[in-house]
Amino acid sequence: MVVDTKYGEFEVKDITRKERRELYKKVKEVYSSNDENKLHELGDEFALLAFGNDENADKALGKLSAVEEDQVLVTIISFYMGIDLGNPTGD
Repeated sequence: MVVDTKYGEFEVKDITRKERRELYKKVKEVYSSNDENKLHELGDEFALLAFGNDENADKALGKLSAVEEDQVLVTIISFYMGIDLGNPTGD
């Protein structure tokens, strides 16, 4: 699957419906908590999910600034979950 962001296109792994459902609950909980540490941990978790391992994530995201990387990861999370993360509850 390809996720198109303002920083380019990123090839990410497919996930199953079951994975998506489990992650959806976590994403809603983390975003509604507005806990910055949990948001960063969630981004790191999705980087590993999307790219398979740290090495691949480094290759894909390594040239981005920290802010740009966070924006790409939010876009990837939104893509996987099918929600607008501008609305923390996803509704």
